[in-house]
Amino acid sequence: MIVPRLKRENFSEAILHVIEDALLSGVLRPGDRLVEADLARRAGTSRGPVREAIRRLIGEGVLVHIPSRGTFVAQWTPQQVEEAYSLRAVLERLAVQEALKRITEDDLARLQAVVDEMAQAARQGDDRALVRLDVRFHEQLYALSGHGLLQEVLGQLRRRLYSLMGVDEGYRIHRDKIAADHQRILDALRSGDPERAGEVIAEHVLNVGAEVAAQVRREQETTR
Repeated sequence: MIVPRLKRENFSEAILHVIEDALLSGVLRPGDRLVEADLARRAGTSRGPVREAIRRLIGEGVLVHIPSRGTFVAQWTPQQVEEAYSLRAVLERLAVQEALKRITEDDLARLQAVVDEMAQAARQGDDRALVRLDVRFHEQLYALSGHGLLQEVLGQLRRRLYSLMGVDEGYRIHRDKIAADHQRILDALRSGDPERAGEVIAEHVLNVGAEVAAQVRREQETTR
């Protein structure tokens, strides 16, 4: 894993972002081990901030610590994937419904800009950019909800899903469909109908979850 030498004052937060980026890029995959000392050395910081970031991610379920073995990226069963995405669908339905109470034309324009970038990334075959733009789109929606606790819970849940997003074959297989899916979500928001917007985003999340669960199931079957 390539780790930039950090210069920020809040080293723990910077380490957290480094790990998140490694998960989203697929550099760190489910089951991979994180070595605290190695991460600190590469980042040019002490082990304290690294330990703090790792402790936080363990608390959120992103990482797991196994005594006498070390710290690893959490692995998933198909059932756990389905549960995570079904919960996310419920929460994002609420997020868009709350967002529609306060969304502005400028907000819609900013979301449209992200969708346009998605389409460009798909044309260029840049799957890693698609992953990050997907995260940006949904995080902007969370912020527009104006619901602090909902944003916190969704943020933690999506961090747990980063390791799956980083290895999700859908970003390659359905590259040309991703922008269109998010355009449908945006069009539903433009309609101003909270029920329609909620249904569209919930359907999107559940469809992605079903595909990811199927991928995890296939991978487990090939390793038996």
